[in-house]
Parts: sequence; structure tokens; C-alpha cells
Amino acid sequence: MPKYNVLLVDDHPMIIAGFEQALEIINEHDDELKFSKDSALNCTDAAEKILNEDKKYDLICLDLSLPASKDGKYSSGEDLAKLAKKKQPHAKLLICTMLENNYKVLNVLRRIDPNGFLVKSDTNPDILIAAIESLLKGHTYHSTTVQKMMKKTIDFAHNIDEEDLRILYLISKGILTKNIPDHMDLSLSAIEKRKKQMKFFFDIPNTNDKILVEKAKEKGFL
Repeated sequence: MPKYNVLLVDDHPMIIAGFEQALEIINEHDDELKFSKDSALNCTDAAEKILNEDKKYDLICLDLSLPASKDGKYSSGEDLAKLAKKKQPHAKLLICTMLENNYKVLNVLRRIDPNGFLVKSDTNPDILIAAIESLLKGHTYHSTTVQKMMKKTIDFAHNIDEEDLRILYLISKGILTKNIPDHMDLSLSAIEKRKKQMKFFFDIPNTNDKILVEKAKEKGFL
């Protein structure tokens, strides 16, 4: 009888309860499956469980926005995901987050490469069940919003690259162009050139950055 050890990490107890309900429904449909569930509401408790060498997890479900650990080592679910990759390499990793910012989501996909990624606005009990079942079968799973982000990135990869996305993101956060070199390894002239190319790509006049940001949001890049 297969038994899976599952760790659920979210600072909202209702989300954890939703995952627990999904696991119970899966068990009801296949009583040969058994789940041992642990949960954590913050980075401190989650890190302690991930670092426990006596417990090997098969599935770890993580929110990205979490209260930092008391020792300051882990400040987010992304930090915990990196820890899990190192200390629990056997575990399937499922990210479930409120994030809907293309730049942030795609960066997490690149840096962490989780087995599954859900945006909470897409999520319902059926989606949770489908995601968990897919991961336990060795497949990947991405919710609708994440799929659209990935497709858009592939479709426009030859025009908008990761550095362009970083520039757009920084501008959208109010960083002045002259200060962007303080945040990434590009010269001011290179940044200005990239901005000009993006304005050409988006078919907008070479005017202020507000229009560039608005068009990037309209096209789903921010």
C-alpha cells in the first residue's frame, strides 16, 4: 500500500485545509493510497521539517510569501524551495502562490524549476487534486495562468528576453532609468538601447516610460 509523506506550507490555514481536503478526496477515490501530512505556517517551522533527516517527503506544497525564519536564513518560500531541492531531493515540489506578475513567476520557474506551479486565483479543489495526482505520477502540472505566461515567453523569446523583463519590472516599480545600472549588470547606454528596441517591438512612440510599462502590462509581460 503506497504511503506518501506530504508537507504543506502556507501562512493561511484555510489553504492548508484545502490541500488536506484534496488529499482526503484522493484517498477516498483510491483507498490503496495513504498520506502522512505535516504542515507549517512560516519559514521557521517549514525549514525545521525539511531539515529533519528522519523524515523524507514525497511531496512538498509551498507558498512563496511566508513569514521569515527567526534566524533570518529563510525569508520566503523560494528560499525553502531551494532548501528542499538540496535536502529533500526525492520530493516533488508544488508551488502555490498569489503571484500573478509575469516577471516574478517566470523567474521562480527558472530558478527553482518546480514540478508544479499553481496561481491561487486559478485554484479550486479539482485543480488541487489534478496537480497532486500528476506530480505523484511523475508528471508536471501548471495552472492556466502559468501556462499562458510560459507560452507568451516562448512566443516572444526572440524579442523580449530576461534582461528586458528585468528592465520593465524595475521601471514599473518606479526605478528611474539612470538608476537601473545599480540593479543589474548593464550600462546605461545598453539599457536605453533595449528600451528603444522594446518600444519599437510594442509599436509605441519613443516617449516616456509610462506608456512602455502600460503596453507591457497590456501584453502580459508585467
